Amino acid sequence: MPHDHLFDPEQLSQMEAFRRNIFPPEEALRHFITRPNMVVADIGCGPGFYSIECARMLPEGKVYAIDRQRDMIEWTKKRALKDHLTHITTIVASADSVPLPDRSLDAVLMANVLHDVPEQNDILTEVHRLLKPGGIYFLIEWDKIPTDLGPPIELRLNPQEVVEKLKVSHFHPVKQIPAPAPWYQVLAIKPALQ
Repeated sequence: MPHDHLFDPEQLSQMEAFRRNIFPPEEALRHFITRPNMVVADIGCGPGFYSIECARMLPEGKVYAIDRQRDMIEWTKKRALKDHLTHITTIVASADSVPLPDRSLDAVLMANVLHDVPEQNDILTEVHRLLKPGGIYFLIEWDKIPTDLGPPIELRLNPQEVVEKLKVSHFHPVKQIPAPAPWYQVLAIKPALQ
């Protein structure tokens, strides 16, 4: 059963060097950032681990860094200012109610988020609404295997479970992409005829 608690942005950002050594953000982002002018939302952005790198890879694009925790948004905003990344817009919002127009995004990233939210089906519906036809939904999740770090195993989603949820939510095609353990990646497309 997913849970819904608060995280400490300072603690998360301190873990970034460790995460970067195992699984650098650009390694994941290259799977869906296909041109420099894309409009991308990082939903559940935390302290900006992926949002900042995403903005670096999209010099002509736009990045929406979205999180329900104001302190995460403030942390991300400071990092963007420090790196002179003026094309990041930060938004305080929950993943199931993002204040952006229908069909306004080329891609949505959710990294280590879906397992942790109670209304997963509502979130998948919201992502579908936000994406342009042909848009990409890219997820990074903790595999449902025992590890010394990460969320409790009972909260994690196995890859096949995520793939099935996406298919039921009208994403097609959906494919799993290998990642360094204990993570996996899933890339899903909103069909062009929707």
